[in-house]
Amino acid sequence: MPVSQPPPSLAGKPGGSGPYIAGVLVLGVLVFALVWWKLKGDTPKPAPTVSLTTPPNTSPVVLDAPPPPPKLEDLDAGSDASTVKPSALGGQGPCGTKCGDGKSSSALESALRSTAGSAQGCYNRALRSSEVSGSMVVSVQVGSNGSVCNANIVNDSVHSNEISSCVLGRFRGRSFPAPQTGCVVVNIPISFTIKQ
Repeated sequence: MPVSQPPPSLAGKPGGSGPYIAGVLVLGVLVFALVWWKLKGDTPKPAPTVSLTTPPNTSPVVLDAPPPPPKLEDLDAGSDASTVKPSALGGQGPCGTKCGDGKSSSALESALRSTAGSAQGCYNRALRSSEVSGSMVVSVQVGSNGSVCNANIVNDSVHSNEISSCVLGRFRGRSFPAPQTGCVVVNIPISFTIKQ
């Protein structure tokens, strides 16, 4: 029976693992040299110096500073100015606790009608999603200085929350021409119909 011989060793053969090890070493040296070259080339440059100086004789610029708050006695300069109390101003503005005893002016009524006409935009927007029609009456409280203290819908056959809130938004927080005297309540009818 023939005797088997052990396999010859790879170390004695040309083309073993030696060239691979040498290639890895050369590649490692190249990577190290590249990293060193990149880092050496990026030396930090000194930051420019900035000196902050203020020009002589200048004052700070004030952009649209709000006016000072009015004095308490100036809030309601109508014939009933002596009845304005700090407790009556909370949440009601110049309307006080009781409104409706004043006299409206033609300029105020004209401005309120114009604002009611702009509510057509609320209706047109609502028509994009549903067909509604009807009328409503908006009750607007206007203080002696022309600012709206409150706006509510007192009669509504439209029954659309979208239109109601939009219409009230046209009046709330606005200022109109002042009434002739005191605080007034003006009821404004608005009709919404689909034009054919």
